[in-house]
Amino acid sequence: MNKKNLSLVLLFFCFLTGMVQAQQSDDKRMKIEITVKDGNKTVSALIRTATFSYSKPANADADGKDKYLTKNFYFALDFEKMNIPLLQAFTKNKNGIDGVITMIDTYGKNPARKLEFTKATLESFSDQLAADYASAYFTIGSDTLIIDGVNVQ
Repeated sequence: MNKKNLSLVLLFFCFLTGMVQAQQSDDKRMKIEITVKDGNKTVSALIRTATFSYSKPANADADGKDKYLTKNFYFALDFEKMNIPLLQAFTKNKNGIDGVITMIDTYGKNPARKLEFTKATLESFSDQLAADYASAYFTIGSDTLIIDGVNVQ
């Protein structure tokens, strides 16, 4: 093989490997984790996606107090698979448990986020199983929410 053909082959492989590397996905850049206290032990689980919402009750008296006990903060958590210790922690503690959801950029380019909650109860959950896929989904209601040190009221 002459030098010209060898150079072309090397250039082609260098270009091809660069294209393949550029097409790889940037999966799992963000690490999202929930941690709750269950008595004396701490339970943690990785979360695929987390959504939180806040809504004020429409059932307030003239003095501004709620007529009914309602939770105003809701979390929708999507897991890659059911985390049994986390499920046990929520089902055991009917009065609610305290915890925190942290989100960390593994590349260090974005600041970390911290969502603290108190008296959280499991409102609903679903578990999807398939031969090649699993997913679990929790909906949690809490009494308080602190986002990066800001107490939401």
